[in-house]
Amino acid sequence: MVFNSLQLYGWALNSLKLCMMERDPIIPTRIKSKTPRTLSYPIGAEAISDALRGVSQFDQLRLEFRYYRRLDARGARPQQAATTVYDVIAAAYSGPRRFHYMSKYIEEQFWGRRWEIVVHAVPRSLRHAIQARILAEALPAIRCWLVANPHAGEREGWHQLGFSFDELENKLTSKEAASVEWQTERADR
Repeated sequence: MVFNSLQLYGWALNSLKLCMMERDPIIPTRIKSKTPRTLSYPIGAEAISDALRGVSQFDQLRLEFRYYRRLDARGARPQQAATTVYDVIAAAYSGPRRFHYMSKYIEEQFWGRRWEIVVHAVPRSLRHAIQARILAEALPAIRCWLVANPHAGEREGWHQLGFSFDELENKLTSKEAASVEWQTERADR
């Protein structure tokens, strides 16, 4: 049996489509800031998606990869202070906010419910050490936090679980924070 190149191309294209259809979903990236050469993101969308697949909020999650330049009060770059503690990853829920002067469309687009995972840029030399800690400690904790907060989609305010890496102690620490609305409602239960 002899095949022409058009038939082979068609079969290859069909098999590629099948492979793409069978691929596990990946959390969409909403923002990815460009970083200087000295910094890098410690983990990618695929690894995060693999760790969080199956949580009830998975389809609502969005990823943000952020790099912020630190500025002083005048908006100028200050002399870089030596720091050994770096924000690395956070999971956050931001509930709907109501403003009487905004249209419903603007409220939903900018102030509506949002589940997000934020990954911060870190020094390139620490990337692999931080990545190992995120995979072993942060992502399982974020998964548990998401599972423990499935009802949050109906609440106002915000709630966050963030992780920082201390270079001197070679340790990842977590911090949970919430808005006053969130804390008040939680206390009323």
